[in-house]
Amino acid sequence: MKDERLRRIFSFQALYAGVSPQKALAAYGVISYMDTVAGVYFPKGGMRAVGTAMASAACDAGASIRYGTSVERLERRGNEVRAVHTDQGERLPCNHVVLTNDLPEAYRLLGRSPRRPARRGFSPSAVVLHLGTDRTWEQLSHHTILFGREWEQTFTDIIERGRTMNDPSLLVTQPTVSDPSLAPDGRHLLYVLAPAPNLRAGRIDWADEGQRYRDKLVATLEKRGLTGLDASVCSERLITPQDWQRQGLAHGTPFSLSHTFMQTGPFRPRNTVRGISNAVLAGCGTTPGVGLPTVLVSGKLAARKVMQRAAQGAR
Repeated sequence: MKDERLRRIFSFQALYAGVSPQKALAAYGVISYMDTVAGVYFPKGGMRAVGTAMASAACDAGASIRYGTSVERLERRGNEVRAVHTDQGERLPCNHVVLTNDLPEAYRLLGRSPRRPARRGFSPSAVVLHLGTDRTWEQLSHHTILFGREWEQTFTDIIERGRTMNDPSLLVTQPTVSDPSLAPDGRHLLYVLAPAPNLRAGRIDWADEGQRYRDKLVATLEKRGLTGLDASVCSERLITPQDWQRQGLAHGTPFSLSHTFMQTGPFRPRNTVRGISNAVLAGCGTTPGVGLPTVLVSGKLAARKVMQRAAQGAR
């Protein structure tokens, strides 16, 4: 592709894998291929509908789900996890345990370290601005990408220099285009995603910088055609890398380990843990990687592993 605009459209998806499009493995072109050939689907009721449906299926199958409960520690005996202890004072005996939290926290709970002690590379983070507005803009689709002029400089800023984008390239999502029921009549939902350095790469005090960066994002959007955006905002919520960190995500990134060559495919951390016979990992830090479809695959792999071990134990 010789047109720079087409190159951007068909390569920016490498950001989902936590790497610069200029340095990403060519294999990640499969993301834009799938988007183009198979299309992109959005669940009625919003993305939360996926989790709600999965929770309902689990409960129908006999699972019990505890919301608002944290795991404080895992009780081990030899090479087995025998029980889970919660912050509610519960002790839950277990035959198998699947850990879906971020990889460093999973290893900490298990009292283990990765097979390879080398320093792992983590993806850039993101600032996400959720907005409820009293108007929309006809140029907005469900997903709209607003590229800055300094496309290549963007990744130098975020990944190498650990600072926010000087000339932001932004993803604007308006889910009410596909499902108007997500907002009251006459209102609209938008979220603005701005790639940002993770907390290892950048030393930004987001408690101090967050509001200023929010204002910069809104001003940038207004200059790029969303005239009157700031005045249209009825409600909002800003999420920064420090918020991701407070949710237990390493280095404040929701995208876990980056998909560099040595952290991709067979080189990505496995879903089993050395020295623990009945623990399995799932989520974006383990095999096969980042993104909703691949995370669901990791859950399927974990379930298969548990079923195989359960069958062996029954013999």
